[in-house]
Amino acid sequence: MENSLIFQDIQKEEPKQQKEELTLEDISPKWAARLNKNKLPTFMSLTWFKWYSELKYGSKCVVGEAHGYSSSYFDDCNTCDDISRKFMYYFGTCSNKKLEQGMHRFVKHWNEKHIM
Repeated sequence: MENSLIFQDIQKEEPKQQKEELTLEDISPKWAARLNKNKLPTFMSLTWFKWYSELKYGSKCVVGEAHGYSSSYFDDCNTCDDISRKFMYYFGTCSNKKLEQGMHRFVKHWNEKHIM
């Protein structure tokens, strides 16, 4: 009789739900809209300088936005720190392909390490 109770409890357990992966639009909506391929500013334009200067500040960059406009990730997550620096570099050198790769790397990292 005791075994049947255990079996019934096991059957009642709900299957574990898989977490839905977030997109860059979910993680950093402001920067996701900005970094859309069709909307990148012209190199050395006023908008380009504004965005580049924001990418230099840890709390205002793509990664900072994801962390609640905080630069605490510099100390808390080496990968986020590295991704943040590379975003600035790739944007500054107008490497659209590398920017896109960086966005994919960031989203993958965020979903693996920071999703709660």
